[in-house]
Amino acid sequence: MTQSDGGGSNALCQCGSGEQYKHCCDSIAPSAAPLPIEETGLPSGLVEAAKKAYAHMRARNEWPLRYGATPPSATLRWQGQRIVSAGNRLYEVPTEQSWYGFLYNLLIQELGADWFDQENEKADGHRHILVDWYRDICIRELDEEGFFTRFELGNEVGSTLAFRSIAYDVFCMMQAMNLSAKLMARLRHPDQFEGARYELWVAATLARAGFSLEFADEDDRSSKHGEGIATHKETGKTYWIEAKRKHRPYFDYLQAMLDKVVLKIDAKLVAAAMQKPAEDERLIFIDVNRPPWHRNDIKAPWIRAFRSSLKKLEMQREFRDAPERNAFVLVTNHPYHYVSNIEPDPQQHFFTTSFNKSELHWETFEADHPVVYNLMRSITDHFSIPETFLEDPTAAQGRSV
Repeated sequence: MTQSDGGGSNALCQCGSGEQYKHCCDSIAPSAAPLPIEETGLPSGLVEAAKKAYAHMRARNEWPLRYGATPPSATLRWQGQRIVSAGNRLYEVPTEQSWYGFLYNLLIQELGADWFDQENEKADGHRHILVDWYRDICIRELDEEGFFTRFELGNEVGSTLAFRSIAYDVFCMMQAMNLSAKLMARLRHPDQFEGARYELWVAATLARAGFSLEFADEDDRSSKHGEGIATHKETGKTYWIEAKRKHRPYFDYLQAMLDKVVLKIDAKLVAAAMQKPAEDERLIFIDVNRPPWHRNDIKAPWIRAFRSSLKKLEMQREFRDAPERNAFVLVTNHPYHYVSNIEPDPQQHFFTTSFNKSELHWETFEADHPVVYNLMRSITDHFSIPETFLEDPTAAQGRSV
């Protein structure tokens, strides 16, 4: 800015403010565009450290958007070792090990390493399905040094993701400080594995969506109860939770003859859940346990069959005359175990419906039921598993985080 005459800094400023030039535009510094850090002349080591610190900060800020409310592990390098947290525990992990390798070993530890080794020594057809999945992973991902580094993102198979997803759900529950020892014991039991695995997924899903979960007392046989009570941390709203997975004898984990057998879909699991008393609004999770539908998921025939069966259930007198007996029903299909160890990821499927909620209007669902809506969004948005350690570069030289 220049002055309007030769009167010096006491002259009026020509910007029209009515102020003297020395008290107006004379005090404004000339514009200068910020320099990219590479052009500042700073030492290259400092530039690289700043870039790493920024990338780490951005990754931590993006974590809730990509993976939900369960926080990332605290990860740092100390004197050549990698230190990783899960819940309130710290683990020393070889720097050559991948994040997935850490998750696999974490799951084995929580299941019991001795139990896992004993299962691994059994003959084909007698091992726990988790051990069979792990053996598939070792063949595909284990490198010559014994680390899980040979994975190909985007080229996964069903058995790999079946094991990896359980490991990640265990990690999420540890981060939520809520991993149930009884649930882990049920995972080890072949006859209880199906139901326990689905309950683990539901619990971890709720944690990722910002809920805390108080598990029901499984030893209490005096009354029927669901999985527990979920409390949305932000709003304090509570929900009664039930998780049920369709059991299909002789077909779980088998590919043979699936295309020749009609697997019935109905809403009987919802009816069973509705027989249990609930003081809070109900959230019922149902897994239909079907082979993957390789065409348009929205048009999968089992979806129409489930909705039709649910409508028929609503018309039964015990529910038709009791509008207070209602629920949100979140329906899933996790078909990993229906494909072989060489077939690609079959992908999960999920949709939400309602039972006996005549007052519900889907066009205003987000505004009317924001907590459930955000849970639905979280299930869709936070399904992926992190691919790498989220390492803090400021701690790389042994400094505190």
